[in-house]
Amino acid sequence: MKVTRRSFISKSVGVGLGTSFIAGLGLSNVSFHSRLKPYISKTGEKHLFVDSDMLGQIHKVYRKVHAASKLEKPVLEADMPWEQGDIYDGKRDRRVYIYGTVLKDESTGLYKMWYNRLRSNLYATSTDGINWTRPNLGQLGDNNMFNLFDFHCPSFILDRFESDPAKRYKAVGSSKGLGYFAAYSADGLNWNLYPKNPILKSSDTITLSQDPVTGEYLAFHKVNNDPRVKGRQVFLSVSKDMQTWSDPVPVMVTDELDHVEARRLPGGTHSEFYNMSAFPYANQWLGMVTHFRRTGEPKEKKFDGGHRQSFADGPIDIQLVHSRDGRHWKRCSDRSPVIALGPYRYDSGSILGLCNSPVISGDEMWMYYTAMTTTHGGYLPDKEMSIARASWRIDGLVSMRADNEPGMIETHPMVFEGNTLFINANVASGRLTVELLDAEGREISGYGKSIISKKDGVNIPVAWNGSRSLPAGTPIRFRFHLQKGDLFSYTVS
Repeated sequence: MKVTRRSFISKSVGVGLGTSFIAGLGLSNVSFHSRLKPYISKTGEKHLFVDSDMLGQIHKVYRKVHAASKLEKPVLEADMPWEQGDIYDGKRDRRVYIYGTVLKDESTGLYKMWYNRLRSNLYATSTDGINWTRPNLGQLGDNNMFNLFDFHCPSFILDRFESDPAKRYKAVGSSKGLGYFAAYSADGLNWNLYPKNPILKSSDTITLSQDPVTGEYLAFHKVNNDPRVKGRQVFLSVSKDMQTWSDPVPVMVTDELDHVEARRLPGGTHSEFYNMSAFPYANQWLGMVTHFRRTGEPKEKKFDGGHRQSFADGPIDIQLVHSRDGRHWKRCSDRSPVIALGPYRYDSGSILGLCNSPVISGDEMWMYYTAMTTTHGGYLPDKEMSIARASWRIDGLVSMRADNEPGMIETHPMVFEGNTLFINANVASGRLTVELLDAEGREISGYGKSIISKKDGVNIPVAWNGSRSLPAGTPIRFRFHLQKGDLFSYTVS
């Protein structure tokens, strides 16, 4: 029997460490979760549809991942001499990476990027997120390089919990194969090593995040030759002080569904997760994992000791995962790429990694990533790497979608501190109807069906009989009726 993506996902459940999902295709009257007490939703708190934890009933809708929009060109290429390597077969080695971070300075509006080439660490700024300037830092010559102790795959955070101004910025990275190291800085450019290093024994890719409630540091990284997993997978270690870290635990591991995807490629053997960027978003956590579909060794071998070519070949793209606490992770029911390969040459082969957190700019969400012209095992002169930008509408990574046949989504009871409902939806060719129910699921008088049609907006207010005010201090449910459209999120402010 021919296996299609739809039948493959809808007839299977996730297996393996750190992976589980509920197929979101064609669900009918399914109760996903029950709560003893209504959830208290703060004013302005967003509710996404990445998972079904806050939903009661779903009927004839399905979860849809939305692939990113892209620019025609990368935003930063290896144009400077210090960003380039040797000449092989008459062609210059041009590779820059963003395993690092992009942050927006809210006081100035300036975008700041930390990126790297191999073990060289670099810094750039931008006023629009597209055109980047390399300031002369003067640390390692007349260039934009700064000293970060030869960190490879560095990842940075601005620690809003930190009381010591000298340690506002934190960084982790792999250092000379000795393990993962940690450093701190007052300005993100002048760095000091923590007294205790390495912090973790393994090395390679790593991303750093921070719990917005507890302030704990979460490092998503690899563990070499761990018997619990096969190949590259994602482990988590947690720390309160950047010095003492919990034992690594596998939290995102490929399963048989992923291996089947890999085996559909010529020479495909199995799948691995190259790395994962995880970040708090709305009232939960989102993650983007690099899905590496292995196809054996490269067909054209020019290894030269492994320096110019990897022994492992295959394409890498990005999938969406989610968590409610940052520690326990699940797959999105739609496993299609959230950042797909192509259509442009600069990322037609693989996406090797991405920054550890998104940038929110107006009504858009941006994610910067390492674009690669070849598959993982491509020969170095042809393997050009640059930094590109993926973008979505705000909250636009995933939606609940209904086609021609009307569908319905009903939430669990919640108490909202705000009083006006705002919807992020695209019903330009369809319509969305919103009802208010009490905790037992009965329609609340005066809050029948509010109809939104022929609209596409990220912040559409909802009114009933001319009034936008919701009942205060009492548990309510929202029932959304959707036809020919996408529902991305809702907020009560």
